[in-house]
Amino acid sequence: MKLVLRTFIALYIVATGIAVAQAWFAYSPAPVPPAGDPTPPDQVQTTGNSTLEMVFVLDTTGSMGGLLEGARQRIWGIVNEVMQSTSHPSVRVGLVAYRDRGDEYVTKVLPLTTDLDQVYSTLMSYRAEGGGDTPENVRRALADGVRNTGWSPRTQGIAQIIFLVGDAPPHEDYQDEPSTETTTAEAVKAGMIVNTIQCGNLAGTQTVWQAIAQHGEGQYFAIAQDGGVQAISTPYDKELSELGSKIGSTFVAYGGGAGAAGVRYRSEASQGQASREIAVASLAPEPAKADRAVNKALNSEAYAGDLLTSLENGSTKLDKVKDEDLPDDLKKLEPAARQKEIEKRLGERKKLREDILKLSKQRDEYIAAARKKQSGKPNSFDSAVAGALREQLGRKGIK
Repeated sequence: MKLVLRTFIALYIVATGIAVAQAWFAYSPAPVPPAGDPTPPDQVQTTGNSTLEMVFVLDTTGSMGGLLEGARQRIWGIVNEVMQSTSHPSVRVGLVAYRDRGDEYVTKVLPLTTDLDQVYSTLMSYRAEGGGDTPENVRRALADGVRNTGWSPRTQGIAQIIFLVGDAPPHEDYQDEPSTETTTAEAVKAGMIVNTIQCGNLAGTQTVWQAIAQHGEGQYFAIAQDGGVQAISTPYDKELSELGSKIGSTFVAYGGGAGAAGVRYRSEASQGQASREIAVASLAPEPAKADRAVNKALNSEAYAGDLLTSLENGSTKLDKVKDEDLPDDLKKLEPAARQKEIEKRLGERKKLREDILKLSKQRDEYIAAARKKQSGKPNSFDSAVAGALREQLGRKGIK
């Protein structure tokens, strides 16, 4: 009887974890701070000297399943390569999913954010469905990418780059939507660069995609219909994934103020972070989990609403945090004991970060050797994005 009971409990926990993961991928808003709480993390000025903002405008009609899967696998890796460059820029990512009139939606917009877990969960929610009459509403999609994704004011040290990714030309008969030429000119005037990535070889797409890239001062790429992404599994992926989960477990929710509202805010933030870890562990492929772990070690804004992140990147100091904004286990400690406990937790996170980066170097060497054995020049979604970023970040003065 006891064995049966233990088995039932174990199965229940697994089922609950999967259900939480699925629910988080479908919808995972950040808790809204009560009135008077500090500015939400995404609206705080970045601490680095340079910033990359990039928006992916993605065709999500029925023919784009392979590309979407490739984007899910490589989004963290793409950002990691940028963050490991000489300038170590901050990175914000936005998404515009598009289809056509008569489909479930015309566009869905995720504004620019430093929260790559949210970007990943949004990519996971996309399904390749709809379309059917060849042209898609590229006009609306590109306009939303330029106008409605929350770009920062144009300043020195910021690169703002768009990637339009799809396989079909725009509906030129949608005269109530701005033309791609008009929107591209608007983007360039605002300091943005517009690149195009054509999947497959559908007639009528290449000419338009090349013109958009030319007028957008960007690059045109032609890749395989399925995106061409080849994620390389390594012997280091599992351990990196486990280390990433351990870093996630050091999350310390703070903010929200005193009273029941503050307690609820911190509780929701903690539960949200736990759900993210369950979701990644349940649904992401091993190479993606490894890339995510590396990002958590590299990214000074890896965890929104986390006290340790705020202390590490200098956006707050412990003696400036009000008692009512702290979790109960820290709130009850005297200042000296609290400082000691925080230093202990920061030390644990630092050690985990060092272990991740050390293992990541071995993984990078393994991947580099594996790619040398692959024949031909890379022709994929991630190689196109990486190639464009290297040139265009340099053009914007970001090494």
